[in-house]
Amino acid sequence: MKKIILIKFLILSILTFSFTREEKIQNSLQKLGINQEIINETVKADYDARDIVAFQTDEVVIGKILQRFSDILKKDERNYVAAENIITIYESKIGKDYKNYLDLFVKYTPYDFEKTFAKMVYERSYGSQKKYDEYYSQLKEKYKNTPILEMIKIYTTKDKIQRQAQIKKVLNLLKDENVKKELGLSDEDIHSMNLTYTLVEARKYYNTGKIEKAVLEYIKNIGNSNVPDNIRKYNERKETLLFLNILMINEEIKNPALKKENLKKLENTFIAKKIKLETAKDEDYLEKYLEGTEFKKNSKNLEEIFENNNMI
Repeated sequence: MKKIILIKFLILSILTFSFTREEKIQNSLQKLGINQEIINETVKADYDARDIVAFQTDEVVIGKILQRFSDILKKDERNYVAAENIITIYESKIGKDYKNYLDLFVKYTPYDFEKTFAKMVYERSYGSQKKYDEYYSQLKEKYKNTPILEMIKIYTTKDKIQRQAQIKKVLNLLKDENVKKELGLSDEDIHSMNLTYTLVEARKYYNTGKIEKAVLEYIKNIGNSNVPDNIRKYNERKETLLFLNILMINEEIKNPALKKENLKKLENTFIAKKIKLETAKDEDYLEKYLEGTEFKKNSKNLEEIFENNNMI
């Protein structure tokens, strides 16, 4: 089963950033009557687990974060955030034995549509197609003509092109701050999906020979987006990998003036400044950071690009 929040595969370019993941956890768990000390512990563990699914392969590290959430959940079973994290990590990294945690998530999540959606996703992965269809029918009937159903359609749409079109449809709906909160989308979640969406779009342009458009897509969606640094920092690793993708693509642009103009814009991004700062402290920072990523084999080329353009 994909992460319950998979229905939140969307991208947003213009949005007011005022609903952080910490605020979401604080508000929802407080309403459930959970002790503040446990809430604080949950916020910290949730932050530390942000890259586990996408980037972590060390089962010792994964096991430790799972144990943290398990210990938190033992203190108060109403902590649906801890249950959600366990569901996510169990399926993607460890195994399929998470039904008990799924039941706790369904029981306590404050977002009513997620109760049915979570069960629907479970049936698709490990249950029956018939039950999956039944849950989907319930959602379509209950949330007809609502942003919630439009979000769910992103998950149920199999064709990649159609899914991208569905994401664009959802974008306009999410310009409304109330809709964002209704769907339980924090600023970090939205920016993360923005990064993923932009990477897909950039690679699409690159693979079809539209290199200049690939870089422009990044500058428009990420470079020019008004995202607070704390939101970018939460997604720092994904930000970095996307930035490096675009940096290498930009090197293939034939127009020297355009390439230089793009580099100036890239140099002013949050991630470029971060890399420059860290490299000043440790000249091997970039090579260490890229260890275990798709960029490891290109680390020397990337270092040369940074050095040649005075970015480090």
